[in-house]
Amino acid sequence: MLIVIQLVILSFFSNALRAESVAASRPASLDSEVRAIKDQLREVSLSLREEMYSLFGDNRSDLLLLQVIDLIKEVKEMQGQIIGQAESIENIESKLVESLESLERIEDSQSEVRSQVTEVNGKVETMRSEIRLISQQKLTWQNSTLGDRLFSEYAVDGVYTLSNDWNGVNPIQHPISGHNQRNFVLIIDLGGLFKIRTVKLWSRIDCCQSYNLGVFIYADGEQIGGIVEEKPLYNFDVNQHVYARKIYVKQSLAKNMNFREIQVYGSGPYDESEV
Repeated sequence: MLIVIQLVILSFFSNALRAESVAASRPASLDSEVRAIKDQLREVSLSLREEMYSLFGDNRSDLLLLQVIDLIKEVKEMQGQIIGQAESIENIESKLVESLESLERIEDSQSEVRSQVTEVNGKVETMRSEIRLISQQKLTWQNSTLGDRLFSEYAVDGVYTLSNDWNGVNPIQHPISGHNQRNFVLIIDLGGLFKIRTVKLWSRIDCCQSYNLGVFIYADGEQIGGIVEEKPLYNFDVNQHVYARKIYVKQSLAKNMNFREIQVYGSGPYDESEV
């Protein structure tokens, strides 16, 4: 009913506006007619207002109450949404707390790992700085082998006793016999880059120490010594700046060479960038 009345009022007001616009364009003889229409509109408006008050005069408080009730419902709905959002926020905060605790545990683990790594690095540095035997049981090669059984491995097997049994208990390395051959070579692969400090060569003790005369020892490409006399043990000290991956023992004369044991002492291993 209220909507119908509002539409009627709007219709009257629109007619009045159109009447005024038309009156502006008509001659003055029609002014009296326009004024009569305006008076009629005022009377209709007043009668409609009185009718509205008569219809809703006693029920305006009820309408206001209904509006208040609707507002309360909307507020409650909004309150429920806010409570749901608050619970979601609490869940997010709980998950954030759990994540932070996990991160703290990870940081503690990382600190422990770093401590262990530091300790291991310290042990590695200590080991690298120690001068020790670095040739025993390493890979070897020689360019010929006597009888296919006096191998180059015997030069680094750790066995160098005073026994004369060079063919059994105290085996030696030995290339193919022949005093008319040159360039007998024995190579020891150290397995890494080491700082070389000392090289020891143990001659056989039953005989033939003269076979080793003319032998030169190299650390990679750098010569570190040569044999010029007969001795049971040759000990070559190396300066402080020799790094090598391989040790070469070369016979420069046309003769054999054979050793009970060859020992290389040094420190490392090192990276190329550290040299």
